[in-house]
Formats: sequence, C-alpha cells, structure tokens
Amino acid sequence: MGVTFGVPSPNLPLAPKEYERRYQDQFSNSLRLFFNSVTNKINSPLPHALYYDTTTQTNPVADAVNFITFNELISEFQVQRGVPTSKIFVTDKGVYNFQFSAQIDKVGGGKATVFIWPRVNGTNISDSTIKVVIAGSSDEVVATRNFVLVVGAGDYFEMAWQSSDTDVVLLAQSAASNYPGISSVNLAITWVSNDEATG
Repeated sequence: MGVTFGVPSPNLPLAPKEYERRYQDQFSNSLRLFFNSVTNKINSPLPHALYYDTTTQTNPVADAVNFITFNELISEFQVQRGVPTSKIFVTDKGVYNFQFSAQIDKVGGGKATVFIWPRVNGTNISDSTIKVVIAGSSDEVVATRNFVLVVGAGDYFEMAWQSSDTDVVLLAQSAASNYPGISSVNLAITWVSNDEATG
C-alpha cells in the first residue's frame, strides 16, 4: 500500500499560444481539485490511537517474556488493536511516535530489576530496552518512554517486559473518593510524517 497522506502536485494543462476558454476551464478545474485535496488532507484526522489497561498484569514465570495488553480504548483512527490486544496494527506506512508508560509495583520481597522494550512484527527494536530497578516491597515506579519508528502498512507494534522476580506487577487500582483510578499501562500513538524514503 502506498503512502496516503501526501498531496500530489496539481496536474495543470499546458498553455496554448492564444487564449482559449477550454484551457482556462481545465486550468481552473485542476486548481480546484488540488485545493480541495489539500483542504481535505488538512481537515482529515491523522492516524492515532490512545489505549490503556485497567487490570494488574503479572509476571508468573521468572525471566519469561510478557506482552503488555490494552483492554480500554479512548480513540483510534487507522490504528487498531489485534488479537491478542498486545498487538497494535497500523494501516498506513509512515513515521509514528509510540509513547508508553507503565505503573510498576512490587507485591513482596526485596529489590528487583524490570526490563521493558518495543517490538515490531515480533522483532525487537535494537538498543531500545528500558531498565527499571524497584527498591522493595510496595515500592512503585513509573516507567515511561517514547519511540519514533518507521512502520509499514499492516505492521504491528507491541511492548514486551520481563523480570527475574515474580513479585513484580504492572499495577492497576480502582478510583478513590478524590482521584480517578490507576491504569497499569498507557499507550499513545501519533502519526508524525511520511517516510522520507518513499515521500
């Protein structure tokens, strides 16, 4: 699939040597089509998505790779969750910003290390891991990062994590009387631009 967010140049007819009404009509229609296309592109929403999760995600097996899932949707356009909901698919090729955060907690034991990293189509992104150290039981840390990546039409993005400590969780909590609930993870996806390699 080609890039759908560029605006092609107007296809203007060559001018005749002498004035012709037909040429003026063709010229005006070409410009009208061009400016309509520009207006539509400017006014149309760009690919985006906002997801979060309201469940506590656990680490049942030490040093096993876990995939972060998202059970709630705020908004999406030309981006969608797959099955499982850890996979986030994009419809159009381009440069995207993936902004991620996680509420990490310890439900017991001492200090623990957590590693979080992004993948595209099941392949790890080089040099992208977040390392978080939690001091001990009931200690909470928010891990946040954004990744600007070139992805193709139909590609999927996901976040993976692991820890050697099975007491580590991605924590969700219900709302209290004065403040809203805590989501375990959040993911915001925004389209940045066309890929410069393809225009």
